[in-house]
Amino acid sequence: MTERSNLIDTVAKANMFSTFSRLMAASGVNEKIAAGGDFTIFAPTNDAFEKFTERELTELQSGNDLAGLNRLLSYHIVPGKLFAPNFSGQRSRASLTGDEIKFSDIGTLKVNNSNIQARNIEAANGVIHAIDTVLAPPMRSVAISSIL
Repeated sequence: MTERSNLIDTVAKANMFSTFSRLMAASGVNEKIAAGGDFTIFAPTNDAFEKFTERELTELQSGNDLAGLNRLLSYHIVPGKLFAPNFSGQRSRASLTGDEIKFSDIGTLKVNNSNIQARNIEAANGVIHAIDTVLAPPMRSVAISSIL
């Protein structure tokens, strides 16, 4: 039996998450995951990041607003392991930011308005679901528009 990699390594090894992985490392989000516990990550694919303009993506990657980037990426992570079959029993779940993300399984499985493209990618300390859109946390103390 082979041992599974942790979430950080699993995301880093998947080519489809290379942008998300790079931003997680730069923002400090990896430290939250490495601190311990199980997590579910709704990881935007590289195609999801291509929906940003070149200017927006450059601004995200510049490191000028690490707090905003940390908040944006932390919104994609919930405590505990949440496998796709469990979504139907839940309407929402608090992310690491404290803001709720919503689940829908009418027609297709969605998180907020993002389609889940790959489900239940297991890691030693959690599970990853690939999504087709970068989730935007609700506007409050840190405006997402300030990093874009």
